Amino acid sequence: MSWAMRIAMQLAPYLHLCRTAFLTRMAYRMRYVTGIATYSIFVGVHYAVWSAVYASLAEGEEIGGMDLRTLATYLAVGYMARAAYYTNTDSEIATRFQSGEVVMDLIKPLNFHGNWLAQGAGETLFRLLFFTLPMALVMVPLFGVLPPAENGWWQFTLLFLIAFWINAEINLLAGTLCFYLEDITGLMSLKRNLVMLASGLMVPLHFLEPLIGSMGVFILISTPLAFIGYFPTLAYTGTLEQSGLGSFATVCALGLMWVLILRLGNIRLWRHAQNRLQVQGG
Repeated sequence: MSWAMRIAMQLAPYLHLCRTAFLTRMAYRMRYVTGIATYSIFVGVHYAVWSAVYASLAEGEEIGGMDLRTLATYLAVGYMARAAYYTNTDSEIATRFQSGEVVMDLIKPLNFHGNWLAQGAGETLFRLLFFTLPMALVMVPLFGVLPPAENGWWQFTLLFLIAFWINAEINLLAGTLCFYLEDITGLMSLKRNLVMLASGLMVPLHFLEPLIGSMGVFILISTPLAFIGYFPTLAYTGTLEQSGLGSFATVCALGLMWVLILRLGNIRLWRHAQNRLQVQGG
């Protein structure tokens, strides 16, 4: 048997899980219609606030290298991207842990994290097709979203994939911690708030320099959270140089470094967590 066949056989169960997750979300696709309205309201509120800020400036004046339309594009694209790769993996793992169903995951001849990464990929594919694309049909004309910059389309695509992986690893990290904490409701709430604040979804991180200083901004953009919203949308708008990290290659290298760190950290955490499993309920 060739190495290609062996790899295909090893990946087949995970591809099946990916497909199953996609079809499961398809059965409940109508609930995402309300999500389109919710995200549109989020962007609309931000747009109204920033419109008032820009109205107080001199004509043609920019903030952080962005005019109002570029910032509107940044906000809309950021929320649309987040809508695609946002998953509740941590919550689902915690629920299965507390009900005892996680035992079924442990006895399967599959990698535990590979199982959840495959399901996350299937959900992301569904959300991309049936949530983000319909949302784009609403937001693009509503907020005058600009097309991607010259190299923005492929840079955004690569950083989107890195963002998905980092977000998935952070969710796995939070979910695995339920083996230690037993109840991670507070942790999940903290994680959601940190992502909203430190990922650049609400405000481009370099806008915060007058408030927290250049060193504070550098620390924020060096964290994995910055890849969830900040860097992909900067790449789309062609303003990646505003981050202060230099070239696209530098940003990609930092993102891949965080993927590796989070992956290795999750592997080590999971090996230790298996030895202290305490099932509640059942």
